[in-house]
Amino acid sequence: MTACNPTSSSTNWLERVLERTIRWVIAHPRFVIVGATLLLIASLFLAATQLEYHTQRNDLMSSHKDYQQRWNTYLQEFGDDDDLVILLEGQSSQLLRQAVDAFAAKLQEHPDRFDRLFAKADLRSLQDRALLYLSLDEIRTIQARLEPMNLLLGPLAPMTWRTLTLDSMLMKTTWSLEQLRDGRPVESTDLQLLQRLVPIARSAQASLQSENHYQSPWSTVLDRPVDSQQTLAEPHYCLNADGTLAFLVVRPKKLGSSFTPAAEAIAFVRDLIRDQQANFPDIRFGLTGLPVLENDEMLAAQRDSNQAGWLALLGVAVLYLVVYRSLRYPFLTVVTLLTGTIWALGWLTLTVGHLNLLSATFAVMLIGMGDYGVLWIARFETDRSTGISSTEAMLATARHAGPSIVTAAMTTSLAFFATMLADFQGVVELGWIAGCGVLLCAVACFTVMPAMLILSERRNERRATPQESPTIVPITRAAALAAWLPFAARRPRWVLAGAVAIAFVSAISASKLTYDHNLLNMQDPSLDSVAWERVLVDRVQGAGWHALSMAETPEQAIALKAKYEQLPEVGLVTEVASLIPAQQSEKLPLLRQIHDLLLYIPAPKDLPPLPPVDVPQLLTKLQRAIDRLATLPKQPNIPAELPAALADFAQQLRQTDPQLARQRLNAMQTRMVRDLSTDLNRLKSVTNPRPIAIADLPTDLRDRYIGKSGVWLVRAFAKASLWDFDALTQFVAAARTVDPQVTGKPFGTLEGLRTMKAGFQWAGLYALIAITLVLLADFRQLQPTLLALVPLALGVLMSMGILALCGIALNPANLIALPLIVGVGVDNGVHVLHDYRSGNRKRPYRLGSAVGRGILVAALTTMLGFGTLMIGSHRGQSSLGLTLTLGVGCCMLASLLVLPAILRWLDERRLNSPTTIPTKPLPHPKRLAA
Repeated sequence: MTACNPTSSSTNWLERVLERTIRWVIAHPRFVIVGATLLLIASLFLAATQLEYHTQRNDLMSSHKDYQQRWNTYLQEFGDDDDLVILLEGQSSQLLRQAVDAFAAKLQEHPDRFDRLFAKADLRSLQDRALLYLSLDEIRTIQARLEPMNLLLGPLAPMTWRTLTLDSMLMKTTWSLEQLRDGRPVESTDLQLLQRLVPIARSAQASLQSENHYQSPWSTVLDRPVDSQQTLAEPHYCLNADGTLAFLVVRPKKLGSSFTPAAEAIAFVRDLIRDQQANFPDIRFGLTGLPVLENDEMLAAQRDSNQAGWLALLGVAVLYLVVYRSLRYPFLTVVTLLTGTIWALGWLTLTVGHLNLLSATFAVMLIGMGDYGVLWIARFETDRSTGISSTEAMLATARHAGPSIVTAAMTTSLAFFATMLADFQGVVELGWIAGCGVLLCAVACFTVMPAMLILSERRNERRATPQESPTIVPITRAAALAAWLPFAARRPRWVLAGAVAIAFVSAISASKLTYDHNLLNMQDPSLDSVAWERVLVDRVQGAGWHALSMAETPEQAIALKAKYEQLPEVGLVTEVASLIPAQQSEKLPLLRQIHDLLLYIPAPKDLPPLPPVDVPQLLTKLQRAIDRLATLPKQPNIPAELPAALADFAQQLRQTDPQLARQRLNAMQTRMVRDLSTDLNRLKSVTNPRPIAIADLPTDLRDRYIGKSGVWLVRAFAKASLWDFDALTQFVAAARTVDPQVTGKPFGTLEGLRTMKAGFQWAGLYALIAITLVLLADFRQLQPTLLALVPLALGVLMSMGILALCGIALNPANLIALPLIVGVGVDNGVHVLHDYRSGNRKRPYRLGSAVGRGILVAALTTMLGFGTLMIGSHRGQSSLGLTLTLGVGCCMLASLLVLPAILRWLDERRLNSPTTIPTKPLPHPKRLAA
């Protein structure tokens, strides 16, 4: 049988272009192979010497976005914010503190691996100036209360402290009351004693009842002790509420050229954990944090990808061996695909210059979607089996399979190019690289494949005997032209009825499909870092991501903190601006005066012994004071509670055994004097008249809270876990009400999740629109265009229904499958429509086995490429493999079963219609050039 006339008028311009191209390739196969090889070598050299790897997730974001610019500003001020989190779990908080100190000491020994360690907040160096943290009014009040104590505070203090007894105070009180009765002035120190006598009498009365009832009467010397919450008195560790979980954070020094830049530091910390576990057997150690999660995720993804790659290669090899029953055709197909992929590597080096975390997967996508050599081989094998020469079969393949490959490559590349409309830099770069890669794979199919194939055929023809067929797979003409799945081909109505039923059920199921934004749910749950991250989130409020606000002055930072603390979504706010006291220039002179007043205060251990209590004499003086109060008109300087307090004291003294009363009151007044000395010495210890400057703050706090240009950082931690999308959304919205310029991981993550989801959704829509326009230009009729979209529509509906039925949600990882399924699903329909339009229109359509087998093998190759990802432990990658496998598989079934059934049913209606008039074949499609 001779080949169709290549110059026949029935061929269109695209067929002529392809045929002329193939004729030239057939005439110069070695030149083509040498040229392709040189391009391949140049691409490899270019990639090896100039291709960069952008390994940060920030590289996936569009740099012109406001939130990304604010984040970059923060990075310029404070550097990388990715900290390792080392967790320690145990029952003893004291043991946890010891373990934290030991671990921190080990980390500090390796400044080449780590920096910016934060294990505890140690502010003890500021304790001697703690009075500066009080307000000016509070400091003045303290000064005013000290001035009347001048007898106790002067150089003669050691002697005057001996007079600080109940007996002397009652004597002084009686004298003051007589002075007031006679209208004579009373010194301020005596008036202050009248104020103090109420708590002193109450304390003495309580002590007579029991020594354990003693209460210090000096609690009002300071309205609020500046170290009452031990803020400055001792180091503060990062502990949860019940003290059973501690953690410290440290920033690893990364290797910028690696997809796992913190891998070495993480491995070192894990070695330290094993060592420290032996030293602290009662404590469990763990490691998490965003760098650890990303590192473990990348390693797991790489491990799964490598495993999946080898399994896919093995599966494809077995598939090709089963289909082709030889090694020659699989080898040629794989070489063609690898050539196009390596060309794409060189092209991306020229045009983009780098790979990011998303675009690094382009090769896997091309291997799964750029295997156009399968369709070329399938058609060539069919034409060759009819007995024509290899040259004629090659030209026939160009005419029959070439246009559909061009259309398929254009639709698939458009699906990728459509993702460039997404407002997400990583997706834009992936779309450009993969889209160009698909076209380059198609170019390789039209150049490298025919060149290698014709050389291989000519070699076989020279070796074959006249009785031997040079064709590797013996296929009869009848087999080559036989219908695909004849049972289904003869019963189109049954197939369509089943398709409608499946579509109905799938639509109901797909309506229940959900979307999971939680990035932690995409991780391998068996990873140690994931398990510890969940422990951290569950047991430490606000752990993890937080809002970051930068202020120009300490006052602005403190104001921001106050606003954040009013938000119900915020659980904790930290800053260091409040550690630099305000109004120091006004406070320091007061501190100096207070410090000088307290210069001679004796320490509690240096107090002179007090004279013993004489109970009868004390009772007499107590009654005299009560009598003076009774005869004295009401005075504003005398507390209203004083008469009752003295009366109760006197009554309790009379009711108590004199010996016991003497013993207890001696102990009481000794403790009273010691407590006053303790209070005043404590006050003295925090009145160092020296300013607190930024340089006085601990280095670890300065590095984390004060930027290079002097800006002040405020960290607002969320109350709920920000892995949850609803909590993340609410927290981000609330934080922006406080500071419109706020930044941090929550903001980039939220915008990234939203942008990625919307980007892929719009990319799918744009791809569909662009592909529809290409199909209209190809078929030049609406009906075949819509028919070509049927496998896509049904395949997507079926795959989404199956996902929902299996309880699998869409997520940021598998959503990328949407535009890819659009491209693959349309390709299959294009191949069927081209087969339909080139067939005999005088009988009902039946899908040819060559086209059916080509679609099946191409789809199975793609499914093997992506399906092997399902066996991995990374949930996101596994769900991507499942989604793509389902989508490609369902689109394939719709193309091989449903679309041929529709076409046959339409033909039967046309041919059986009584009004049918003789028809001529539909006009040949005008296709776009690649």
